[in-house]
Amino acid sequence: MGDVLFFGGIILLVATLAFIIFRLRKVLSKKIVETEIDYKKELMFIGGGVIGFALSTLIFFIGIPLKWQTPMEIGEWLCVIFGSLFMGLFIALFISTFVLHYYKKDLPKKLDHYLYPTMIASFPIIFAFIWVLTEGFAAHMTYPLINGISLNNGIHFTTALSGSPNIAWYALFILGGAVLVYFICDHFMYKEFGKHGLLESTFLIAFPAGIIGARIGYVIGNWNIEFANRDFYHVFAIWEGGLTIVSGAVIGIIAGVAWFMYRHKDIPIGTVVNIVVPTILIAQAVGRWGNFFNLEVHGEAVLADTFAWLPSIIRNNLQFSSAPNAPSLEGTGMIYAPLFLIEAIVNFAGYIILYFGVTKGLKKYVRGGDAAFGYVAWYGLTRTFMEPLRYGAFNMGDDGAWSWIWSIIYVAVGIILIVGNHLLWYFVDKKKGKNPQIDENKAKGYVKHSLIGGGIVLGVSLVLIIVGLVLFATNVIPEGSSVIALVPHNIGLIMWIIGLALLTSISIPVVYFIQGRKILKATNA
Repeated sequence: MGDVLFFGGIILLVATLAFIIFRLRKVLSKKIVETEIDYKKELMFIGGGVIGFALSTLIFFIGIPLKWQTPMEIGEWLCVIFGSLFMGLFIALFISTFVLHYYKKDLPKKLDHYLYPTMIASFPIIFAFIWVLTEGFAAHMTYPLINGISLNNGIHFTTALSGSPNIAWYALFILGGAVLVYFICDHFMYKEFGKHGLLESTFLIAFPAGIIGARIGYVIGNWNIEFANRDFYHVFAIWEGGLTIVSGAVIGIIAGVAWFMYRHKDIPIGTVVNIVVPTILIAQAVGRWGNFFNLEVHGEAVLADTFAWLPSIIRNNLQFSSAPNAPSLEGTGMIYAPLFLIEAIVNFAGYIILYFGVTKGLKKYVRGGDAAFGYVAWYGLTRTFMEPLRYGAFNMGDDGAWSWIWSIIYVAVGIILIVGNHLLWYFVDKKKGKNPQIDENKAKGYVKHSLIGGGIVLGVSLVLIIVGLVLFATNVIPEGSSVIALVPHNIGLIMWIIGLALLTSISIPVVYFIQGRKILKATNA
Protein backbone atom coordinates (compact mmCIF):
# COMPACT_ATOMS: atom_id res chain seq x y z
CA MET A 1 0.00 0.00 0.00
CA GLY A 2 2.81 2.37 0.88
CA ASP A 3 4.57 1.79 -2.44
CA VAL A 4 1.35 2.40 -4.36
CA LEU A 5 0.70 5.71 -2.62
CA PHE A 6 4.34 6.82 -2.78
CA PHE A 7 4.97 6.14 -6.47
CA GLY A 8 1.39 6.87 -7.43
CA GLY A 9 1.71 10.25 -5.72
CA ILE A 10 4.81 11.06 -7.76
CA ILE A 11 3.05 10.19 -11.01
CA LEU A 12 -0.03 12.21 -10.05
CA LEU A 13 2.11 15.21 -9.04
CA VAL A 14 3.81 15.26 -12.43
CA ALA A 15 0.51 14.74 -14.24
CA THR A 16 -1.44 17.44 -12.40
CA LEU A 17 1.40 19.95 -12.68
CA ALA A 18 1.58 19.26 -16.42
CA PHE A 19 -2.21 19.74 -16.64
CA ILE A 20 -2.01 23.10 -14.84
CA ILE A 21 0.78 24.28 -17.13
CA PHE A 22 -1.16 23.08 -20.19
CA ARG A 23 -4.30 24.98 -19.15
CA LEU A 24 -2.33 28.11 -18.28
CA ARG A 25 -0.61 28.04 -21.67
CA LYS A 26 -3.98 27.64 -23.33
CA VAL A 27 -5.34 30.65 -21.47
CA LEU A 28 -2.29 32.73 -22.41
CA SER A 29 -2.48 31.71 -26.05
CA LYS A 30 -5.95 33.03 -26.77
CA LYS A 31 -7.90 36.17 -26.09
CA ILE A 32 -10.33 35.98 -23.20
CA VAL A 33 -13.74 37.46 -23.89
CA GLU A 34 -15.08 39.25 -20.83
CA THR A 35 -18.10 37.03 -20.32
CA GLU A 36 -18.74 34.95 -17.25
CA ILE A 37 -18.98 31.69 -19.19
CA ASP A 38 -15.68 32.09 -21.05
CA TYR A 39 -13.16 32.92 -18.37
CA LYS A 40 -14.96 31.06 -15.58
CA LYS A 41 -14.78 27.88 -17.64
CA GLU A 42 -11.02 28.29 -17.99
CA LEU A 43 -10.65 29.01 -14.28
CA MET A 44 -12.60 25.88 -13.41
CA PHE A 45 -10.12 23.75 -15.35
CA ILE A 46 -7.16 25.45 -13.65
CA GLY A 47 -8.86 25.23 -10.25
CA GLY A 48 -9.41 21.52 -10.78
CA GLY A 49 -5.72 21.11 -11.54
CA VAL A 50 -4.82 23.03 -8.37
CA ILE A 51 -7.01 20.76 -6.24
CA GLY A 52 -5.61 17.72 -8.02
CA PHE A 53 -2.05 18.83 -7.29
CA ALA A 54 -2.91 19.31 -3.61
CA LEU A 55 -4.43 15.83 -3.36
CA SER A 56 -1.44 14.34 -5.20
CA THR A 57 0.89 15.98 -2.69
CA LEU A 58 -1.18 14.51 0.13
CA ILE A 59 -1.06 11.02 -1.39
CA PHE A 60 2.71 11.20 -1.88
CA PHE A 61 3.50 12.28 1.69
CA ILE A 62 1.05 9.80 3.24
CA GLY A 63 2.87 7.11 1.26
CA ILE A 64 6.25 7.93 2.82
CA PRO A 65 5.64 6.62 6.38
CA LEU A 66 3.58 3.72 5.03
CA LYS A 67 6.33 2.73 2.60
CA TRP A 68 8.98 2.69 5.33
CA GLN A 69 6.53 1.32 7.91
CA THR A 70 7.14 4.19 10.30
CA PRO A 71 4.81 4.14 13.32
CA MET A 72 3.39 7.63 13.82
CA GLU A 73 1.16 9.20 16.46
CA ILE A 74 -2.16 10.88 15.64
CA GLY A 75 -0.68 14.37 16.04
CA GLU A 76 2.11 13.52 13.61
CA TRP A 77 -0.36 12.14 11.08
CA LEU A 78 -2.41 15.33 11.32
CA CYS A 79 0.71 17.40 10.64
CA VAL A 80 1.51 15.28 7.58
CA ILE A 81 -2.04 15.36 6.26
CA PHE A 82 -2.78 19.07 6.71
CA GLY A 83 0.78 20.19 6.01
CA SER A 84 1.09 18.31 2.71
CA LEU A 85 -2.46 19.08 1.53
CA PHE A 86 -2.28 22.84 2.05
CA MET A 87 1.35 23.12 1.02
CA GLY A 88 0.48 21.52 -2.32
CA LEU A 89 -2.66 23.62 -2.65
CA PHE A 90 -0.89 26.93 -2.17
CA ILE A 91 2.11 25.99 -4.32
CA ALA A 92 -0.22 25.31 -7.24
CA LEU A 93 -2.27 28.40 -6.40
CA PHE A 94 0.84 30.57 -6.34
CA ILE A 95 2.00 29.29 -9.74
CA SER A 96 -1.43 29.82 -11.30
CA THR A 97 -2.08 33.29 -9.91
CA PHE A 98 1.45 34.43 -10.75
CA VAL A 99 1.13 33.42 -14.40
CA LEU A 100 -2.38 34.82 -14.81
CA HIS A 101 -1.66 38.12 -13.08
CA TYR A 102 1.56 38.95 -14.87
CA TYR A 103 1.15 37.34 -18.27
CA LYS A 104 -2.56 37.50 -19.08
CA LYS A 105 -3.27 41.15 -19.71
CA ASP A 106 -6.87 40.86 -20.93
CA LEU A 107 -8.37 39.19 -17.89
CA PRO A 108 -11.40 40.99 -16.44
CA LYS A 109 -10.25 43.64 -13.99
CA LYS A 110 -12.59 42.32 -11.32
CA LEU A 111 -10.87 38.92 -11.49
CA ASP A 112 -7.36 40.35 -11.66
CA HIS A 113 -8.13 42.39 -8.57
CA TYR A 114 -8.12 39.14 -6.56
CA LEU A 115 -5.17 37.45 -8.24
CA TYR A 116 -2.36 39.63 -6.89
CA PRO A 117 -3.29 39.47 -3.17
CA THR A 118 -3.90 35.73 -3.53
CA MET A 119 -0.44 35.31 -5.05
CA ILE A 120 1.23 37.37 -2.32
CA ALA A 121 -0.63 35.60 0.50
CA SER A 122 0.20 32.15 -0.93
CA PHE A 123 3.96 32.65 -0.58
CA PRO A 124 4.21 32.81 3.25
CA ILE A 125 1.41 30.25 3.64
CA ILE A 126 3.48 27.73 1.68
CA PHE A 127 6.34 28.03 4.17
CA ALA A 128 3.95 27.87 7.12
CA PHE A 129 2.59 24.51 5.97
CA ILE A 130 6.06 23.21 5.10
CA TRP A 131 6.79 23.86 8.77
CA VAL A 132 3.65 21.94 9.79
CA LEU A 133 4.57 19.08 7.45
CA THR A 134 8.10 18.69 8.81
CA GLU A 135 6.77 18.50 12.37
CA GLY A 136 5.09 15.26 11.41
CA PHE A 137 8.35 13.66 10.29
CA ALA A 138 10.88 15.35 12.60
CA ALA A 139 10.88 12.72 15.36
CA HIS A 140 11.44 9.90 12.84
CA MET A 141 14.35 11.41 10.93
CA THR A 142 17.96 10.31 11.36
CA TYR A 143 20.30 13.11 12.39
CA PRO A 144 22.45 14.67 11.15
CA LEU A 145 20.40 14.95 7.97
CA ILE A 146 21.60 13.67 4.62
CA ASN A 147 23.71 16.24 2.75
CA GLY A 148 24.22 14.46 -0.57
CA ILE A 149 24.73 11.28 -2.56
CA SER A 150 28.00 9.39 -2.96
CA LEU A 151 28.71 7.31 -6.07
CA ASN A 152 31.78 5.61 -4.61
CA ASN A 153 31.37 1.90 -3.84
CA GLY A 154 27.77 1.98 -4.95
CA ILE A 155 25.15 4.67 -4.62
CA HIS A 156 24.50 5.71 -1.02
CA PHE A 157 23.55 8.79 0.99
CA THR A 158 26.07 10.77 3.02
CA THR A 159 25.95 13.20 5.92
CA ALA A 160 28.36 15.99 6.78
CA LEU A 161 29.97 13.63 9.30
CA SER A 162 30.19 10.51 7.12
CA GLY A 163 32.02 11.57 3.97
CA SER A 164 32.10 13.88 0.95
CA PRO A 165 29.18 13.44 -1.48
CA ASN A 166 29.59 13.44 -5.24
CA ILE A 167 26.21 15.10 -5.57
CA ALA A 168 25.96 17.60 -2.71
CA TRP A 169 22.75 19.30 -1.60
CA TYR A 170 24.91 22.43 -1.14
CA ALA A 171 25.73 22.52 -4.85
CA LEU A 172 22.07 21.93 -5.70
CA PHE A 173 20.99 24.80 -3.45
CA ILE A 174 23.52 27.12 -5.08
CA LEU A 175 22.40 26.09 -8.55
CA GLY A 176 18.74 26.24 -7.56
CA GLY A 177 19.17 29.73 -6.11
CA ALA A 178 20.89 30.91 -9.29
CA VAL A 179 18.13 29.47 -11.51
CA LEU A 180 15.44 31.02 -9.29
CA VAL A 181 17.16 34.39 -9.57
CA TYR A 182 17.35 34.05 -13.34
CA PHE A 183 13.60 33.55 -13.62
CA ILE A 184 12.86 36.40 -11.21
CA CYS A 185 15.15 38.74 -13.16
CA ASP A 186 13.78 37.56 -16.50
CA HIS A 187 10.28 38.35 -15.24
CA PHE A 188 11.15 41.90 -14.21
CA MET A 189 13.21 42.45 -17.36
CA TYR A 190 10.12 41.44 -19.34
CA LYS A 191 8.04 43.95 -17.39
CA GLU A 192 10.63 46.68 -18.02
CA PHE A 193 11.63 45.97 -21.64
CA GLY A 194 8.84 43.74 -22.94
CA LYS A 195 11.04 40.81 -23.90
CA HIS A 196 12.05 37.48 -22.32
CA GLY A 197 15.50 35.94 -22.59
CA LEU A 198 17.57 39.13 -22.38
CA LEU A 199 19.68 37.63 -19.60
CA GLU A 200 20.26 34.10 -20.94
CA SER A 201 23.84 34.51 -22.13
CA THR A 202 24.64 36.85 -19.23
CA PHE A 203 23.56 34.17 -16.76
CA LEU A 204 25.81 31.62 -18.47
CA ILE A 205 28.76 34.00 -18.05
CA ALA A 206 28.06 35.51 -14.63
CA PHE A 207 27.21 32.29 -12.73
CA PRO A 208 30.43 30.34 -13.48
CA ALA A 209 32.44 33.55 -13.09
CA GLY A 210 30.92 33.96 -9.64
CA ILE A 211 31.82 30.38 -8.69
CA ILE A 212 35.39 30.91 -9.88
CA GLY A 213 35.59 34.20 -7.99
CA ALA A 214 34.20 32.57 -4.85
CA ARG A 215 36.85 29.85 -5.07
CA ILE A 216 39.66 32.34 -5.69
CA GLY A 217 38.61 34.37 -2.65
CA TYR A 218 38.50 31.27 -0.48
CA VAL A 219 41.91 30.05 -1.63
CA ILE A 220 43.53 33.45 -1.02
CA GLY A 221 41.89 33.87 2.37
CA ASN A 222 42.75 30.38 3.59
CA TRP A 223 46.04 29.87 1.73
CA ASN A 224 48.23 29.37 4.79
CA ILE A 225 45.61 27.26 6.55
CA GLU A 226 44.60 24.82 3.79
CA PHE A 227 46.76 25.15 0.68
CA ALA A 228 50.32 26.27 1.42
CA ASN A 229 51.57 22.79 2.32
CA ARG A 230 49.43 20.73 -0.06
CA ASP A 231 49.68 19.77 -3.73
CA PHE A 232 48.64 22.66 -5.95
CA TYR A 233 45.78 20.72 -7.57
CA HIS A 234 43.81 21.14 -4.32
CA VAL A 235 43.33 24.77 -5.36
CA PHE A 236 41.00 23.50 -8.09
CA ALA A 237 39.31 20.79 -5.97
CA ILE A 238 36.11 22.76 -5.53
CA TRP A 239 34.21 19.55 -4.76
CA GLU A 240 36.09 19.42 -1.46
CA GLY A 241 34.22 22.57 -0.40
CA GLY A 242 35.40 26.14 0.00
CA LEU A 243 33.63 29.13 -1.53
CA THR A 244 33.32 32.67 -0.27
CA ILE A 245 30.36 34.68 -1.45
CA VAL A 246 32.06 37.99 -0.70
CA SER A 247 34.47 37.62 -3.64
CA GLY A 248 32.16 35.46 -5.78
CA ALA A 249 29.46 38.12 -5.94
CA VAL A 250 31.88 40.83 -7.05
CA ILE A 251 33.50 38.76 -9.81
CA GLY A 252 30.13 37.48 -11.00
CA ILE A 253 28.65 41.00 -11.12
CA ILE A 254 31.63 42.45 -12.99
CA ALA A 255 31.63 39.62 -15.54
CA GLY A 256 27.87 39.80 -15.99
CA VAL A 257 27.78 43.57 -16.43
CA ALA A 258 30.66 43.54 -18.92
CA TRP A 259 29.03 40.81 -20.98
CA PHE A 260 25.56 42.39 -20.94
CA MET A 261 26.97 45.76 -22.04
CA TYR A 262 28.79 44.00 -24.88
CA ARG A 263 25.67 42.12 -26.04
CA HIS A 264 23.01 44.81 -25.42
CA LYS A 265 24.39 48.25 -26.13
CA ASP A 266 20.87 49.61 -26.63
CA ILE A 267 19.63 48.79 -23.11
CA PRO A 268 20.54 51.11 -20.18
CA ILE A 269 22.85 49.12 -17.94
CA GLY A 270 21.92 51.19 -14.88
CA THR A 271 18.32 49.99 -15.05
CA VAL A 272 19.44 46.40 -15.60
CA VAL A 273 21.76 46.24 -12.61
CA ASN A 274 19.08 47.80 -10.39
CA ILE A 275 16.88 44.84 -11.35
CA VAL A 276 19.45 42.05 -11.32
CA VAL A 277 22.08 42.73 -8.66
CA PRO A 278 19.79 43.00 -5.58
CA THR A 279 18.26 39.66 -6.62
CA ILE A 280 21.60 38.00 -5.84
CA LEU A 281 20.52 38.28 -2.20
CA ILE A 282 17.79 35.72 -2.92
CA ALA A 283 20.33 33.30 -4.39
CA GLN A 284 22.47 33.76 -1.29
CA ALA A 285 19.47 33.18 0.98
CA VAL A 286 18.73 29.89 -0.82
CA GLY A 287 22.40 28.89 -0.85
CA ARG A 288 22.66 29.24 2.93
CA TRP A 289 20.41 26.22 3.31
CA GLY A 290 23.26 24.19 1.85
CA ASN A 291 25.27 25.25 4.90
CA PHE A 292 22.49 23.88 7.09
CA PHE A 293 22.80 20.39 5.60
CA ASN A 294 26.60 20.64 5.72
CA LEU A 295 26.48 21.52 9.43
CA GLU A 296 28.62 24.59 8.81
CA VAL A 297 28.65 28.40 9.15
CA HIS A 298 26.69 28.22 12.39
CA GLY A 299 27.24 30.13 15.62
CA GLU A 300 28.34 29.12 19.08
CA ALA A 301 26.31 26.74 21.23
CA VAL A 302 23.18 28.28 22.78
CA LEU A 303 20.21 26.97 24.73
CA ALA A 304 17.80 25.15 22.42
CA ASP A 305 14.91 26.98 24.11
CA THR A 306 16.28 30.23 22.68
CA PHE A 307 15.12 29.03 19.27
CA ALA A 308 12.11 27.01 20.41
CA TRP A 309 10.08 28.65 17.63
CA LEU A 310 12.14 26.88 14.96
CA PRO A 311 10.83 23.68 13.32
CA SER A 312 11.98 20.59 15.22
CA ILE A 313 13.84 19.24 12.19
CA ILE A 314 16.09 22.32 12.17
CA ARG A 315 16.75 22.30 15.91
CA ASN A 316 17.53 18.59 15.87
CA ASN A 317 20.06 18.98 13.06
CA LEU A 318 21.70 21.93 14.80
CA GLN A 319 22.85 19.58 17.56
CA PHE A 320 25.71 18.59 15.25
CA SER A 321 28.62 20.43 13.65
CA SER A 322 31.13 19.61 10.93
CA ALA A 323 33.72 21.95 12.48
CA PRO A 324 36.94 20.23 13.56
CA ASN A 325 36.81 19.18 17.22
CA ALA A 326 33.33 20.70 17.68
CA PRO A 327 31.40 18.71 20.30
CA SER A 328 28.14 16.94 19.50
CA LEU A 329 25.39 18.61 21.52
CA GLU A 330 22.82 15.85 21.12
CA GLY A 331 20.71 15.47 24.24
CA THR A 332 22.32 18.40 26.08
CA GLY A 333 19.54 20.96 25.61
CA MET A 334 21.92 23.02 23.47
CA ILE A 335 22.12 23.71 19.75
CA TYR A 336 24.44 25.68 17.52
CA ALA A 337 23.02 29.13 16.69
CA PRO A 338 21.31 29.00 13.24
CA LEU A 339 23.27 31.77 11.56
CA PHE A 340 22.46 30.26 8.15
CA LEU A 341 18.77 31.00 8.76
CA ILE A 342 19.35 34.46 10.22
CA GLU A 343 21.47 35.46 7.24
CA ALA A 344 18.95 33.96 4.81
CA ILE A 345 16.17 36.08 6.36
CA VAL A 346 18.32 39.23 6.37
CA ASN A 347 19.27 38.64 2.73
CA PHE A 348 15.65 38.22 1.69
CA ALA A 349 14.69 41.35 3.62
CA GLY A 350 17.54 43.18 1.89
CA TYR A 351 16.13 42.26 -1.52
CA ILE A 352 12.66 43.51 -0.57
CA ILE A 353 14.12 46.80 0.69
CA LEU A 354 16.50 47.39 -2.22
CA TYR A 355 14.17 46.47 -5.06
CA PHE A 356 10.67 47.29 -3.84
CA GLY A 357 11.62 49.94 -1.29
CA VAL A 358 14.43 51.75 -3.11
CA THR A 359 14.18 50.98 -6.83
CA LYS A 360 10.37 51.09 -6.93
CA GLY A 361 9.44 53.17 -3.88
CA LEU A 362 12.01 55.92 -4.48
CA LYS A 363 11.87 55.78 -8.26
CA LYS A 364 11.96 59.58 -8.63
CA TYR A 365 15.22 59.85 -6.73
CA VAL A 366 17.03 56.65 -7.71
CA ARG A 367 19.75 56.66 -10.35
CA GLY A 368 20.76 53.70 -12.46
CA GLY A 369 23.11 51.58 -10.38
CA ASP A 370 21.96 52.76 -6.94
CA ALA A 371 20.32 49.45 -5.98
CA ALA A 372 23.37 47.53 -7.22
CA PHE A 373 25.71 49.58 -5.05
CA GLY A 374 23.16 49.31 -2.24
CA TYR A 375 23.57 45.54 -2.51
CA VAL A 376 27.30 45.91 -1.89
CA ALA A 377 26.68 48.02 1.23
CA TRP A 378 23.82 45.82 2.51
CA TYR A 379 25.63 42.53 2.14
CA GLY A 380 28.81 44.01 3.53
CA LEU A 381 26.94 45.25 6.60
CA THR A 382 25.22 41.89 7.02
CA ARG A 383 28.49 40.01 6.98
CA THR A 384 30.18 42.62 9.16
CA PHE A 385 27.92 41.63 12.04
CA MET A 386 27.46 37.96 11.12
CA GLU A 387 31.13 37.01 10.81
CA PRO A 388 31.96 37.61 14.50
CA LEU A 389 29.00 35.44 15.53
CA ARG A 390 30.30 32.39 13.65
CA TYR A 391 31.82 29.37 15.31
CA GLY A 392 35.53 30.20 15.22
CA ALA A 393 36.54 27.32 12.91
CA PHE A 394 34.48 28.81 10.07
CA ASN A 395 36.22 32.19 9.99
CA MET A 396 38.64 32.70 7.12
CA GLY A 397 42.24 33.89 7.24
CA ASP A 398 45.16 33.25 9.55
CA ASP A 399 43.52 35.27 12.33
CA GLY A 400 39.92 34.64 11.21
CA ALA A 401 39.48 38.21 10.02
CA TRP A 402 39.73 37.86 6.23
CA SER A 403 36.03 37.98 5.37
CA TRP A 404 35.25 40.37 8.22
CA ILE A 405 37.72 42.99 7.01
CA TRP A 406 36.45 42.73 3.44
CA SER A 407 32.86 43.02 4.68
CA ILE A 408 33.61 46.34 6.36
CA ILE A 409 35.33 47.51 3.18
CA TYR A 410 32.21 46.51 1.24
CA VAL A 411 30.04 48.77 3.39
CA ALA A 412 32.29 51.77 2.85
CA VAL A 413 32.75 51.10 -0.87
CA GLY A 414 28.99 50.62 -1.37
CA ILE A 415 28.19 53.99 0.22
CA ILE A 416 30.94 55.77 -1.70
CA LEU A 417 29.77 54.21 -4.98
CA ILE A 418 26.20 55.43 -4.39
CA VAL A 419 27.51 58.95 -3.77
CA GLY A 420 29.80 58.84 -6.80
CA ASN A 421 26.96 57.47 -8.91
CA HIS A 422 24.68 60.41 -8.06
CA LEU A 423 27.39 62.96 -8.66
CA LEU A 424 28.41 61.34 -11.94
CA TRP A 425 24.83 61.28 -13.26
CA TYR A 426 24.31 64.88 -12.13
CA PHE A 427 27.32 66.24 -13.99
CA VAL A 428 26.70 64.06 -17.07
CA ASP A 429 23.12 65.30 -17.28
CA LYS A 430 24.26 68.87 -16.71
CA LYS A 431 26.79 68.61 -19.50
CA LYS A 432 24.17 67.19 -21.86
CA GLY A 433 21.63 69.80 -20.80
CA LYS A 434 19.27 67.22 -19.34
CA ASN A 435 18.97 68.76 -15.89
CA PRO A 436 15.50 70.32 -15.46
CA GLN A 437 15.03 74.06 -15.54
CA ILE A 438 14.42 75.30 -12.03
CA ASP A 439 12.44 78.43 -11.14
CA GLU A 440 13.06 80.64 -8.12
CA ASN A 441 10.72 78.73 -5.81
CA LYS A 442 12.29 75.39 -6.67
CA ALA A 443 15.72 76.93 -6.20
CA LYS A 444 14.73 78.03 -2.69
CA GLY A 445 13.54 74.49 -2.05
CA TYR A 446 16.89 73.14 -3.25
CA VAL A 447 18.73 75.41 -0.82
CA LYS A 448 16.42 74.61 2.09
CA HIS A 449 16.33 70.85 1.61
CA SER A 450 20.07 70.71 0.91
CA LEU A 451 20.79 72.47 4.19
CA ILE A 452 18.46 70.12 6.10
CA GLY A 453 19.71 66.98 4.35
CA GLY A 454 23.33 68.06 4.59
CA GLY A 455 22.92 68.87 8.27
CA ILE A 456 21.44 65.44 9.00
CA VAL A 457 24.16 63.63 7.06
CA LEU A 458 26.89 65.72 8.71
CA GLY A 459 25.43 65.15 12.19
CA VAL A 460 25.05 61.38 11.80
CA SER A 461 28.49 61.06 10.23
CA LEU A 462 30.22 63.05 12.98
CA VAL A 463 28.44 61.06 15.71
CA LEU A 464 29.56 57.78 14.12
CA ILE A 465 33.13 59.03 13.65
CA ILE A 466 33.52 60.53 17.14
CA VAL A 467 31.82 57.73 19.06
CA GLY A 468 33.64 55.17 16.93
CA LEU A 469 37.03 56.73 17.62
CA VAL A 470 36.32 56.92 21.36
CA LEU A 471 35.24 53.26 21.52
CA PHE A 472 38.18 52.17 19.40
CA ALA A 473 40.78 54.16 21.35
CA THR A 474 39.55 53.51 24.89
CA ASN A 475 38.99 49.78 24.62
CA VAL A 476 41.02 46.75 23.70
CA ILE A 477 40.00 43.29 22.58
CA PRO A 478 39.61 41.22 25.79
CA GLU A 479 42.18 38.51 26.27
CA GLY A 480 40.95 35.22 24.86
CA SER A 481 38.42 36.87 22.54
CA SER A 482 38.48 36.50 18.79
CA VAL A 483 40.14 39.30 16.85
CA ILE A 484 36.77 39.95 15.16
CA ALA A 485 34.55 39.66 18.25
CA LEU A 486 31.75 42.24 18.54
CA VAL A 487 33.40 44.03 21.44
CA PRO A 488 33.49 47.85 21.95
CA HIS A 489 36.92 48.10 20.29
CA ASN A 490 35.72 46.49 17.05
CA ILE A 491 32.31 48.14 17.11
CA GLY A 492 34.11 51.47 17.32
CA LEU A 493 36.19 50.55 14.27
CA ILE A 494 33.04 49.66 12.31
CA MET A 495 31.30 52.91 13.31
CA TRP A 496 34.34 55.01 12.40
CA ILE A 497 34.71 53.50 8.92
CA ILE A 498 30.98 53.74 8.15
CA GLY A 499 30.93 57.32 9.45
CA LEU A 500 33.78 58.34 7.16
CA ALA A 501 32.09 56.68 4.17
CA LEU A 502 28.76 58.34 4.99
CA LEU A 503 30.48 61.70 5.32
CA THR A 504 31.26 61.59 1.61
CA SER A 505 27.52 61.67 0.85
CA ILE A 506 27.39 65.27 2.06
CA SER A 507 28.71 66.17 -1.38
CA ILE A 508 25.27 65.46 -2.87
CA PRO A 509 23.36 68.17 -0.90
CA VAL A 510 26.34 70.49 -1.38
CA VAL A 511 26.00 70.23 -5.17
CA TYR A 512 22.28 71.00 -5.05
CA PHE A 513 22.88 73.86 -2.58
CA ILE A 514 25.38 75.46 -4.95
CA GLN A 515 23.00 75.01 -7.88
CA GLY A 516 20.14 76.60 -5.96
CA ARG A 517 22.28 79.54 -4.82
CA LYS A 518 23.46 80.21 -8.37
CA ILE A 519 19.89 80.31 -9.65
CA LEU A 520 18.78 82.62 -6.84
CA LYS A 521 21.75 84.89 -7.44
CA ALA A 522 21.02 85.06 -11.17
CA THR A 523 17.33 85.74 -10.50
CA ASN A 524 18.03 88.61 -8.09
CA ALA A 525 20.74 90.17 -10.24
